[in-house]
Amino acid sequence: MTDTNYAVAPGEYLEEWIEDNGVSQQHVADLMGCSRKQVNEIVNGRAPVTPDTAVRLERVVGISAAAWLRYEAMYRADLARIRDEENLASHVEEIDPNAIAYLRALGATKATKRSPGMLVSDFLAFHRCGTWDAYLHLHESASKGDYALAALKDNGSTIAPTLLSTWLRAAELTVGFERGRGYVFDAEALRAALPALRERAATPDRHLLGDFRSMLAEVGVVFIMVEPPKKLPLLGMTRWIDKRVPVIQQTGRWGMTDGFVIWTLFHEIGHVLNDPRGEMHLEYSTEKKRNSSAERSANAFAMDALFGEKGVEHFRGLTRDRDIVAAAREAGLAPGVVVHQLHRKRYLDYSYGRSLSVDLAGTFPE
Repeated sequence: MTDTNYAVAPGEYLEEWIEDNGVSQQHVADLMGCSRKQVNEIVNGRAPVTPDTAVRLERVVGISAAAWLRYEAMYRADLARIRDEENLASHVEEIDPNAIAYLRALGATKATKRSPGMLVSDFLAFHRCGTWDAYLHLHESASKGDYALAALKDNGSTIAPTLLSTWLRAAELTVGFERGRGYVFDAEALRAALPALRERAATPDRHLLGDFRSMLAEVGVVFIMVEPPKKLPLLGMTRWIDKRVPVIQQTGRWGMTDGFVIWTLFHEIGHVLNDPRGEMHLEYSTEKKRNSSAERSANAFAMDALFGEKGVEHFRGLTRDRDIVAAAREAGLAPGVVVHQLHRKRYLDYSYGRSLSVDLAGTFPE
């Protein structure tokens, strides 16, 4: 049923009956045993239809008391909704336009800014928040909820909180996230699994992401890909379910080559293992945004886990594809991972090595 922008008082049905039967409000009042003023206030929506009044109306008009009470309940609910939407309308400009488009794509709203109150109401319903203040409290407090938006300040980011929170909420609606609520995280088991994860990453194919998901699930880590809204400048992020279960969430859009995906995964594992439980960390798509000590630490972790003591310097100076492939295979790495780091360090011109990357787009299992 589609909500309307008006409310129909039960008195309108009474007024219609009065007109159809050619009687006066006074006559109806006499039949009901009440004052004309009461009938007039019911007709004009100023007085409610009480259970006692509903019983009398049933006898006089022929419409059941239950129907009159339903009309009254719907009227009061519509009035409350319309008042609420009028109040919420003032917040519509606080929602990023790309978050609005994202909600439409997810089927969470059909509203536009032409009906701002309804749009804000749908936004809050998507986030399971009853008021705008509740939304702000949940998603802007560093000490409440599953994630800490203070991380944005640490990175000097201008990312819109409504854009980020909508993507985070979309992840919570996935099967993978819901399944993860029952996981038991084992940090030592995750550390022990790093060699196996590295070995699997050396041969990227269409099963890689599914294998990552299964391997991480065995140690209590959720790994999911969630299509982001436009203009969300993230490759991935780490968050926690109730400070118990780590979630590594990647965008699955930007940088879906094996080098980007594998590097981001190991970077986020660094956050899971080395940072305080419950913190949220964001992996930006531009190097300039990754300037916090936690990000530098996660980068160092990923470099050590993937490249070891020799680091990427071992590959510096290589430009031909076949030489990069040979060196990568010898080191037990996917060529795309090596190319990604050579590009990232500016050791290799971006026009070189691109054909060695494996495109993983569309390979994450549902």
